[in-house]
Amino acid sequence: MTDILRKPVSGPSLWRGDQFLSDRSWIHALSRADILDLEDGLANAKRSGATPGEFSKQDFPLSTFGEKIACLLEEVQDGRGFAVFRGLPVEQYERADLEIIYWGIGAYMGQVISQNSMGDLIAEVTDKGASYDTAVNDRGYMSKDKLNPHVDTSDMTALLCLRKAGIGGKSSLTSSAAIYNEILSRRPDLLEVYYRGFHHDLRGEGPTGSLVEVTHNRIPVFSYHQGLLSCCYNDKIMRSAHEKIDVPLTDVEREAIDLLLEISESPEFRCDFDLEVGDIQFINNYVLLHARSAFESDPDPAVRRCLLRMWLNCRNPRPLATNFTDRYNTGPRGGVFVRAA
Repeated sequence: MTDILRKPVSGPSLWRGDQFLSDRSWIHALSRADILDLEDGLANAKRSGATPGEFSKQDFPLSTFGEKIACLLEEVQDGRGFAVFRGLPVEQYERADLEIIYWGIGAYMGQVISQNSMGDLIAEVTDKGASYDTAVNDRGYMSKDKLNPHVDTSDMTALLCLRKAGIGGKSSLTSSAAIYNEILSRRPDLLEVYYRGFHHDLRGEGPTGSLVEVTHNRIPVFSYHQGLLSCCYNDKIMRSAHEKIDVPLTDVEREAIDLLLEISESPEFRCDFDLEVGDIQFINNYVLLHARSAFESDPDPAVRRCLLRMWLNCRNPRPLATNFTDRYNTGPRGGVFVRAA
């Protein structure tokens, strides 16, 4: 077992939600000059025939906005753990052009990895009829259901809001450092459970394709490595993995999972907000948990709530312990195994 941190965490990623009721410094409004710079990058990419998934930042040259991307990335990696670019005029662009702009921004941040067995690098987060509440193997991003606080399987998650829901769909972020300090105060006896971790259910998207495949090893909920505390939590796939392999959770393991969920959903810890149309949100998956409320799904998919998501591994990655890095049985920091067509 790796070292267990038995002291409170400090640093800029330690915060509580009420701090951001008046502090809006995490929102970066795009200027007209920023948008024109992105449009120049778009024009260059189109002239070269580049398409999302294939081009690098050299195909998407930016005169000034690249510096703003670098500053935002620093906030996400080494600061509070999240930030938003606000005001991309999505209604002015064809979907294909929007994806080029989105991919171009991501190309300045790192490597995009696969999010599902189809190999999607930009995936729609919208209601496609999945049932996250009742179906064990369904993915939450394809449902309209409430998503509990969790992390994604990448250094960073990017979300571009194309359409909002009429009712619901509120986003929520919680600092895992704040959660850790609360656990340390209330139940330090559970630390060993969190550091030992849990198997994760791969829901039929692992290399074997089996619906009962789980991670090779237990993934720690908390991992302390080279002076940095990282978190990995998803209560649904932790619970279902142990059911599938017939290794029942102990009473204390269930207690640990439930306690972290309770703290992460507490109003005093959460930062709740609506993503506006044209927002691009970036989340550090090692220092934040993110969640979403259920939303009302419009029968017409053309107006239904829709976000575009990328999973990114950063160019200067956070150091991680070996037993913390392989979440899909595809190797360190690997994405979802892609099935042959």
